[in-house]
Order: sequence, then C-alpha cells, then structure tokens
Amino acid sequence: MKQFTIGRAAAAVFISMVVLLLTACGGADTPEQAIKGFNTKMNDCNYKAAFSYVSEYDGLSFDKGDRSGTKQIVNAVSKTLEIEIVDIQTSGATGAAMLKVTTVDLRDIYTRAAATVTNNYVNTVLGGSKISAEEMRDALVAEIVRESALSDAQKVTTDCKVNLVREKENWFIILDNTSFNIMMGYINDANTMVESGDFSHITVSVSDSDAGSAIESEEDDSAESAVFND
Repeated sequence: MKQFTIGRAAAAVFISMVVLLLTACGGADTPEQAIKGFNTKMNDCNYKAAFSYVSEYDGLSFDKGDRSGTKQIVNAVSKTLEIEIVDIQTSGATGAAMLKVTTVDLRDIYTRAAATVTNNYVNTVLGGSKISAEEMRDALVAEIVRESALSDAQKVTTDCKVNLVREKENWFIILDNTSFNIMMGYINDANTMVESGDFSHITVSVSDSDAGSAIESEEDDSAESAVFND
C-alpha cells in the first residue's frame, strides 16, 4: 500500500510569500480614522482603497491569473477582519497602535479543508477516475473559501502592534509581515504548514496501481507576482 500525504500534494496549490513595498497616497486626518478606514475597505475587498491608508507594506501578493486561488482566500479572510483599537500613542510625525485583530483562523481551516478534499480525492481515485493537480488545487481553494464563510468557522484574536506615520498632514499605517500575517488569518503560517507537509497526520492508503494510473503529474505553478488590485 502506498501512503498518500495531503501536505505534499497540496503544496503546489499555494504561492509563496513575496516582499513588496507600496507607497500610499491618501491617509486620514487621524490614526484612528486610518485604521478604521483600512478595516472597512478590507471588509469590502477593495484593496486599492484599503492600501490608501498604508504607507509601507511588507507582505502578501498573489499571482496574475489567480491560478493558485490566493486572491479568493484573501477575499474570504478580509471579509471577516475585525480590528479593535486598544491604544494609540503618537509623538510628532510617528506613532504606534496596539490592536486586537480577529479573523478566521486559516491554520484550522486549511486542516479541515485538506481532510475534506483528501477524502473526496481518494474516493475519486479509487473509483477509477483521473484527477489533475489543477482540479485538486481548485477543490482545496473552494473548500477553504466555503469553510471561511461558515458562521461557526474557527476564529482567532491576536494582540497586534502597528506603527504609524504622518505624511503631508495625513496619518498612515505601516504594515510588516507579522502584522499582515495576523490580519490575513495567519495565511503565512497556514501556507508553511502545507508546504512543509505538516498535514502528515492526514493520510489515506492507496494501492500503487491505483495511484499510478489515476493521478496526473503536477505542472509548474510558478507565475509572475502582482500586487493587490480591486
């Protein structure tokens, strides 16, 4: 019998994180307005407007054509984003805000989606049908998006610090990998879980002959990266 592990099969579904620097033009009269404006526009999945409140950004991008489905996942998480302002301190043109950030927890959702899709995948294989890497990817993305929208989806609340800066009399947020990972439901951690094969506890048995005849080889999913667009 051949052990099939979901982590290895699903690794190609998700793109790797890239580092970007975005320069914003917009901002708000106060730090509170900048944070609330960012939250509202993220909920609307209007990233161009959301990032008008951001001065600097190190974080997530998704590929052109959305072959990985990352934009769909980001949209699903953005709709759940809740930012509570705990404290804001400013001095001159700089400052920092302590926030409580709540979103769906993609680490939990990826695990649930992987288990669901794996069972369906194995049933398809054992039924004698072929399934491609692209079909597997699409099924995983669809299940992640579906589970993110459930009323009982697992959520996580995290204390989060973001720096602030005033430019031309307007206040902006500064986001780094840590803060944006939190605001995106720990998407970096969830992707790392998949890419590292950390779903090793989710396994099914497939015979060598069944697996060899039914599973098509995966294609290279690499693609040119692009920043958020609405």
